[in-house]
Amino acid sequence: MDANRLLVQPWLSGVELFQADFSGQPFGRHSHDAFAIGAILQGVGGYQCQGARHALPAGTLSLMNPQEPHTGHAESPRLVYHMLYVEEARLPTLLGRKRLPRGFHQLNPADDGAVAAELARLAVEFERSDALALESQLLTLLELVFVRHGGMRPLPTAPRDGGSTARLRDYLEAHYREAVNLEHLATLSERHPRHLIEAFRRVYGVPPHTYLLQRRIREAKRLLLGEVELAELALQLGFYDQAHFCGTFKRFTGVTPGRFRAAART
Repeated sequence: MDANRLLVQPWLSGVELFQADFSGQPFGRHSHDAFAIGAILQGVGGYQCQGARHALPAGTLSLMNPQEPHTGHAESPRLVYHMLYVEEARLPTLLGRKRLPRGFHQLNPADDGAVAAELARLAVEFERSDALALESQLLTLLELVFVRHGGMRPLPTAPRDGGSTARLRDYLEAHYREAVNLEHLATLSERHPRHLIEAFRRVYGVPPHTYLLQRRIREAKRLLLGEVELAELALQLGFYDQAHFCGTFKRFTGVTPGRFRAAART
């Protein structure tokens, strides 16, 4: 049975994540108006491109430039992969650069575990509506894949702080219940998003989206001493749903919100 999913976020235009899980479904010759960044998770995928036939075993990346005609199919009984599509016109804004790479040098570089791991993390964030976490992870992935496989130069080290990270921290402390996005934070701090994340991590030990989650969990501990239902509490604190809240709470504290509440009342 096919279980394909196409995920989008309305506030993140020009970016899609295709989660493929199928057997036997072929994709005829086509092209995309976007860069495609994929990783094979299970099985063997295959495609024809530039007059050659390619097989992609698990652990292989699949990189495709815009307007590159190709086909697609499974060469195994089951094929599972993630494929990120990013429209070319969106890259200057997402990467904050005027000069961008022309395209990927090689379409299927094998066994790049670092890129595959970042894509897997991005797939997790796509399930939620946490703009700051998703955009931060997207930037990390795009920087990595275009530096490694697109010839893009790494950004220089972030300039000295000048107090901008403290102002950013104060903003996160005051607006932790809201949907915060990376572009807005970059505007507030007058920094490139990558420099913003790097400088914040250098001063506070974690990136802004992690700091924001920690702030929400700190407030959650206070609210759990009361009678607020978990589902309502999750929405009050800006989480996608109760499951997102409970998973994040346990990740930072080691226990579920229910157990924390029970222990606080004993």
